[in-house]
Amino acid sequence: MFRTSLYLPVFAGFLLCSCIAPVLQKTVMEQGTRNPGLADLTRDPARYRGQLFVFGGIIASTTIIRDGSLVEAVYVPVDGTGNLQSVPAPSRRFLALYRDSIADPVIYRSGREITVAATFIENRKGKLGEMEYTYPFFHIVEIYLWPIVPKVYYLEPPAYYHPGYPWYRPWY
Repeated sequence: MFRTSLYLPVFAGFLLCSCIAPVLQKTVMEQGTRNPGLADLTRDPARYRGQLFVFGGIIASTTIIRDGSLVEAVYVPVDGTGNLQSVPAPSRRFLALYRDSIADPVIYRSGREITVAATFIENRKGKLGEMEYTYPFFHIVEIYLWPIVPKVYYLEPPAYYHPGYPWYRPWY
């Protein structure tokens, strides 16, 4: 009896820890370098050309072009499993081309979060509003679109109606 009660929590802990899986394929996560410095990529593109990177983003826009779907996003670093971390204060943007299939702009819309494994190709000049901007340009190998988590609002009744409140008397 004592042995069973000791082994059960240990087994449950191992079972829960084994359920943590990366959002992208494990081989892609291991091959890619996590969280590239986008400023470094724009300064020295020849050094990083052809390398596989794993990082996240918040979509700014998605456009269907002749070669596939072009995603413009704000860079967000990821952890070891591909989960997004907080947006860095001086944020940067990137462009990523998704050639394998069409990333529908209705689904891959502004504000959605993604985790990508992508190969760095080059820097591209573009406009961000009215400002000239240099975007690091990637080809997407694998992409994960994070589900929309609805915000749940609930109203807790005032304390004097709460059943746990010591002066609550439902018979009055």
